Amino acid sequence: MKPLIAILWLAASVQAQSLADLARHERERQAHLKPAQVITGTGSGANVPAGQSAAQKADEPKKTAVDPVRDYNDQVDKLRTKIRSLQDEETATQLQISEFNNQVYAAVVDQAAKDEALATVGAAQMKLADIRKELADTRKTLEALEAQGPPKK
Repeated sequence: MKPLIAILWLAASVQAQSLADLARHERERQAHLKPAQVITGTGSGANVPAGQSAAQKADEPKKTAVDPVRDYNDQVDKLRTKIRSLQDEETATQLQISEFNNQVYAAVVDQAAKDEALATVGAAQMKLADIRKELADTRKTLEALEAQGPPKK
């Protein structure tokens, strides 16, 4: 009965770790996607000089004033993205600690392997503490920014 429970627990931890990795990769992929531009035959794109296409004109740098509301929203989005990635990293580190603890308390393990697993657990716990501190600091920054609110025009 104990081996069955151990196998099921190990399978669940491996599955959870892969789901966290999958979620992190998907968020990274979505963060790098650029919104698609739809170019129609009407509007400012229709009056493009003969040697220049509408796509080339769209790629030219635009001379517009910096929008403080957009900057605020970008900062909030970056902080939220950072919080999500830190949460994923925290979960993955907790799973690693659990896996290393299993190695420490395994029934048949030599002392050298136990000592190595204990050292790895200690390092992972320090990493987890650093992640949690950075997560708390990022959350405080986000809360302060949201309490301040977007700038008024």
